[in-house]
Amino acid sequence: MSVKTTEAPRLGVAPPPPSRTRRIGRDTRGWAGIALNTALALLVGYLVLVPVVILVYSSFKASATDLPFDVPGFSAANYVNIFQSGQLGSVALNTAIYTVGSLLVSLVLSLCLAYLFERTDIPGRKFLAPLALAPMAVPVTVTAIAWALVANPSNGPLAILLQQVGIHINVYSMPGMIMVMGIFGVPSMYLMIAPALGRLNPELEEAAATLGAPLTRRLRLIVLPLIGPAVSAASMLLIVVILEGFAIPALLGLPNRTFVFSSLIQYSLQPPSGFANYSKASTYGVLMLVLSFAMLMIYRRRVRDAHRFRVVSGKGYRQTRTPLGKWRIPVVIVVSVYTFLGVVLPVLALIWTSLSPFARPLSWDGLQDLSFDSYARVLTGRGMGQVMLNTAEVVLVTATAATAIGTWIAVAAARRRFRGSTVLFETTSLAFGVPSVVLGVAVLYLYLFVPVPIYGTVGIIVVALVTRFLPRASRLIQTALLQLDDGLIEAARVTGASPFTVTRTILLPLLRPALLKSWLWVFAHALGELPIALLLTGSDNRTLVVELWTTFTSSADFPQASALAVVILMISTIAVWLVNRRGTTEVEA
Repeated sequence: MSVKTTEAPRLGVAPPPPSRTRRIGRDTRGWAGIALNTALALLVGYLVLVPVVILVYSSFKASATDLPFDVPGFSAANYVNIFQSGQLGSVALNTAIYTVGSLLVSLVLSLCLAYLFERTDIPGRKFLAPLALAPMAVPVTVTAIAWALVANPSNGPLAILLQQVGIHINVYSMPGMIMVMGIFGVPSMYLMIAPALGRLNPELEEAAATLGAPLTRRLRLIVLPLIGPAVSAASMLLIVVILEGFAIPALLGLPNRTFVFSSLIQYSLQPPSGFANYSKASTYGVLMLVLSFAMLMIYRRRVRDAHRFRVVSGKGYRQTRTPLGKWRIPVVIVVSVYTFLGVVLPVLALIWTSLSPFARPLSWDGLQDLSFDSYARVLTGRGMGQVMLNTAEVVLVTATAATAIGTWIAVAAARRRFRGSTVLFETTSLAFGVPSVVLGVAVLYLYLFVPVPIYGTVGIIVVALVTRFLPRASRLIQTALLQLDDGLIEAARVTGASPFTVTRTILLPLLRPALLKSWLWVFAHALGELPIALLLTGSDNRTLVVELWTTFTSSADFPQASALAVVILMISTIAVWLVNRRGTTEVEA
């Protein structure tokens, strides 16, 4: 009787080759992955690179009031005309004054607040700090309208209050623009400066204090130099935000024809009367693009060199707070007055006007005839249902598409899924440096030329917004990926799980908090993005923020515009609160 035995496989001996069926399935899956990655890479390149190329292309077309693609040949006449005109000098000077002034206001306020909240024993820190960061939840268009109501020289409550002490302010001026943009930029700078101050080792300050150095000298010689990289990086990033900002210069500067680059570009394409000047818009757009990229490169360099200023190590680090002593009460009063006048009062003026029959100052007598009539007119107005539907479609599709594509870009770059994945990830940074008004111009030109039937639809706004928010979405996901260990993924691969199964069952569940945070962030910012929606809007794709702009600037119906602004503010505040709440939950977990 013969016994059939099976020899165990020896170590070092290759297993038998897989069957033909299994090999064909694996090749098919590999080719499918290559095709998917190639298609998505082409899509990202199309979204990010093509609009920039179209904008530069259009700037070399002497088109004037004609579309750039209808003009044959190339010419540098646009640049010659711009540099020879007197308008470039005045607009550049206005832009420089507006940018530097806003930066200084934001820098001083954010440095003071960050130092007080992170390094001192100021009372009420847990209440005042979130209140000082509240402008982060207010869309910039709503901010501009709120300040136009609270600080206009005729009936603004803040203007009237300051007039009683001999101070005259006019929000429709360059100082008014600087003040509003400066306050709006405080949360962005604070969030970048505060961590550097919070991690600063107090031993250096204590040693200087032991030698008799006063507080001002310690701040000047120790604290400020050590947080220099964070301050300069935050400053460069805020300059990009100020340069691309449109709502504040447009709403507060155009009434007196005070132009900066962003408002001039939009004014050239959508003048109150006459024809659009495509040559001027294209050329100024390229100049603005160069400025933004220069600031972005400086920002990246400052972030890269930040390691030279590390003062927190693993031994002997402790965080202590500087006692304010007799200055505790005066300091908390000053901070409270700032938060009330700069944050609370504009929102109160917005709510007050939305409940009033007409724009008027805050008063006890006005409480008698407050009503919700403006909200009723907003919600039941003609065509408002379609506007709401368009807005919902824009923000939901934009948030979903930007998060999905951003996740794929971040995962592909982190896991080296294909050659060039890291380069593709860095390519999205180009979109971050493109101001929104410039991106809107580029997308407008592109889809007037490309035979894709989305011009005048919600789709063209979605395409532009996805391009705009793709860099931030991909970086939010990348930050979460850096915190994940590869052990779980490698273990799943060893068991033979396909990349799709690993992504679906392991990677995406681990990234779920970051995915939700990214989605909500894009949702909130897409809701209030004005310049892109304004440049690409038509009769069939109007959104809430465009309706708000039209109601405030053209109809001059301030109560109804205020009601629209409050509606947008509530939606944005809920989204930002969910983002922050999710972030807090992640930290506690």
